[in-house]
Amino acid sequence: MANITNRSPWQVKLKGQAEQKFRLKSKALAYLASQGHADPHNLPKNALRQLETAFEVQIKLSDADGNLVVRTATHDTLDNANAWAKSQEEEIKKIRTKHGGFVAEYETITIKQALKRFHGQHYAGKSSFREVGHRVNHLSEWLGENKLLRDLKKKDYILLRDKLLEEKYSASSVRNYFTVLTSLYSHAANEWLYPVDNPPSGISLPKPKNNVQRSWSGNEYERLIAALQAHSPWMIPIVKLSLAMAFRRSEIVQGAKDKITGEQSGGMRWEDIDWANNILTLPREKNDHTKSVTQSLGRAVPLTPEMQDILRPLYEASPTKSGLIFSNTINSVTGAFSIACAKADPPIKKLTFHSLRKIATKDLSKKVNNPMELSRLTGHKSLDVLNRRYFDVQVEELYALLVEHSGSVRHRGISALTKVLGLADAKKFVEEVRTLPSVDEAFR
Repeated sequence: MANITNRSPWQVKLKGQAEQKFRLKSKALAYLASQGHADPHNLPKNALRQLETAFEVQIKLSDADGNLVVRTATHDTLDNANAWAKSQEEEIKKIRTKHGGFVAEYETITIKQALKRFHGQHYAGKSSFREVGHRVNHLSEWLGENKLLRDLKKKDYILLRDKLLEEKYSASSVRNYFTVLTSLYSHAANEWLYPVDNPPSGISLPKPKNNVQRSWSGNEYERLIAALQAHSPWMIPIVKLSLAMAFRRSEIVQGAKDKITGEQSGGMRWEDIDWANNILTLPREKNDHTKSVTQSLGRAVPLTPEMQDILRPLYEASPTKSGLIFSNTINSVTGAFSIACAKADPPIKKLTFHSLRKIATKDLSKKVNNPMELSRLTGHKSLDVLNRRYFDVQVEELYALLVEHSGSVRHRGISALTKVLGLADAKKFVEEVRTLPSVDEAFR
């Protein structure tokens, strides 16, 4: 049962004097005594009364194991105190019934403490540890560092979502923050045995426009390479490598140095190249944490002739033939790429380094048979995304497939070319053949 105590001040009002207020009844009686009213049982009418402006509520409930839950609060009216006491008692009893008992630390842990503890346990050793650490700090600040985890409700997270959207956070950023929150509650319920649901889950979040497929427009590639040659020539092999095998930035170069530990991660190394067997191995990749225990970390890709042409000169120029292939960082690559796009003649718009991965993945999709083979090369996690985004056959290509085994030799030839090269490259091939002096030249 809840214990409700009136903690309001005591008011003393004597005829001809201004009213006085005292926090304690003993102080009020002492004042009355100083005014000639020493007998507390024989005071002037209405000389002493306690106001009704502060009611302290204390609830104590225990479970079968003797774990005790104590909650206190102060309200400005008795009605509010009773309402709060009723709602809290119902909540505590519901926890006891549903979960079989209480977890004492759940009563006092703040959202900041919960996020920090979760970050240290769940993300330890993961490549995203440092990045998530920044999100944890932001979330603690936004939600209120001293706010109790148990006091946060779904409406608080809806307000957070609205705040992020109002401040123009991208759809991807909003989703990343809420991933941390929903994962926190899941971890707290399963690992810490906290009696929590998952209030951040189920909230409608903006969808990122990741389905925008970038491709080269006109002579953009040539203009980009020219701008890089003029301003950041060291970027050219990095760009060409990304285009050759759809590598992520973090797979080619290292991340920024951690401000606390000074550590860096990622980046290709000469030791990861098997020149004899034409294999390049990436020891780690972005989606390693989602793999099952039977799956190998990182991925191995073919060291194509194109990639060898890029890497061989760098290898020959390396004095040690070991360690990092590139000494640059993700931030320097991003900055140099943006500058090159801005300084291209004319400037290249809406092209990011990540656009190269999309362009390369589309090119690779024309050289393999299915999304599973493509994912082995690019490291994409979702086969469904690859199927919808990169194996979306155009009407012209469907026509070519339908006439593959029928029609004239020309139709069958065009169908075969389109299937292997894709429609755009098939057209380029035919145009190139047309410029040759004879058919025999095409087979030399």
